[in-house]
Amino acid sequence: MATPLPMPKLGLTMEEGTILKWRKDEGEAVEKGEIILDIQTDKVEYEVESPDGGLLLKTLAGEGDVIPCGTDIAVIGEAGEDISGFGSAPAKAPVAATEPAAADASTPPTPPPAPAPTPAPVAPASAQPAPEGRVFASPAARRVARELGIDYRTLKGSGPGGRIVQADVRAAAASGIPAAPAATASGPAAVAGSTPLAGMRKIIAERMLSSWSQVPRITMQAEVDLTNLLAVREASRQAWENDLGVKVSINDLILFYTARAVRRCPAVNVRLTENALEQMQDVNIGVAVAVEQGLMVPVIRGADQKSIDAISRESRALAEAARAGALGLDALEGGTFTVSNLGAYGVDHFSAIINHPESAILSVGAARERAVVRNGEVVARTTAFVGINADHRVVDGAPAAEFLSTLKEMLEHPKVMPA
Repeated sequence: MATPLPMPKLGLTMEEGTILKWRKDEGEAVEKGEIILDIQTDKVEYEVESPDGGLLLKTLAGEGDVIPCGTDIAVIGEAGEDISGFGSAPAKAPVAATEPAAADASTPPTPPPAPAPTPAPVAPASAQPAPEGRVFASPAARRVARELGIDYRTLKGSGPGGRIVQADVRAAAASGIPAAPAATASGPAAVAGSTPLAGMRKIIAERMLSSWSQVPRITMQAEVDLTNLLAVREASRQAWENDLGVKVSINDLILFYTARAVRRCPAVNVRLTENALEQMQDVNIGVAVAVEQGLMVPVIRGADQKSIDAISRESRALAEAARAGALGLDALEGGTFTVSNLGAYGVDHFSAIINHPESAILSVGAARERAVVRNGEVVARTTAFVGINADHRVVDGAPAAEFLSTLKEMLEHPKVMPA
């Protein structure tokens, strides 16, 4: 009997998934548990396994389609089975830029005009871009492509499943692929390349627009003296490395104290639902990590109960897994408060966008030696600007300011304890 494959529901908040790539064609044999397609959820890319063995009799949705969870997207069975009862999955239509005006109920709707066909651009075979959707390339291939000035998206991969590998990039460079033509002195600006807005980039675009347009923000910043924190880190460095086997960074210490400041100021650890204001019991700190395709926010659960060495190990492991594309969906769910640190990029202060449905996010700027006044004298101290952006529907100014003041006090007078 034919077995349907539904779009999986991988978390409580997942309502739909986007098909990135089918790894099997219709008619191909599949084994139970074999990966047959890649999907994009609202948080992560995911490999979907076949629920049964047999043949991939029919795919009910194509690459790029957005399918509701639970809707069948493929049928697996034996050759000759009747699958006429399985229809195509309803793909979600793209959201229009503006909502159409409401139509009069007495007037039949006017069908939209058929779009005019767009002629395909002519390009040499060696420079044909990859099909719409995700381009599979190894991290090494992407790095070498950047170094050699090669657009890896135009290459045909020789790795497993057509994956672009380092050898493909070097072979392309050796073959002398021509560089993009220089821009002329007049006329429109030349476009170096174009990537469909899909996958993680599309999800980020939708989430950021939603947060920015729907959440009224209150923003506060404070300059924090990190001189004592740096001294504690330096004094404890050898013990941490020898006894605990970790190299504790400034960001680890900021995460450590942020979790404790959130525990002390629970008014910022809340979530607004449609009908209620939820006070979160756990302090789960999201750590914003820049990855090649955008941004991921893995979560350190129960961060307020963890020691500095546990925070250090977990934050480093999560960041490495995020950059390698190896994070599971469970590592991205359950956050209650996020920290975004751009200090490594030399940014002094910025306003971070709230990671909805959370209600607050902390921004951390670069630690720099600055001239400050202490006891009437100008002295050199290492300071950084930290800020909070909070959802003003549920977090008032005073609680937000109390949190920022509490965190400032902890960072300026550090006491590293197990919990």
